[in-house]
Amino acid sequence: MIPDLIGFAAGFLIAISMIPQVIKSYKTKSVEDISFLMLFIIMLGTALWVIYGILITSFPIIVMDGFGFFVNFVLIYMKIKYRK
Repeated sequence: MIPDLIGFAAGFLIAISMIPQVIKSYKTKSVEDISFLMLFIIMLGTALWVIYGILITSFPIIVMDGFGFFVNFVLIYMKIKYRK
């Protein structure tokens, strides 16, 4: 139980770390200063964590990294949509 709580807490903090950037990018409609390569690497990493979580049946890893994947997907979408 304690390892799952720590896993959820760690995953939650990592997953929400990009939310301020999503909010700022949405408000300003500017994503020029965000590296597409960085976003792609983070998204690929979170996808691999989800796969790993599935393989070891770790709910905290699956849920939190799934959320992190989604947040980075949103930023990539915004990067493409708001490009100049």
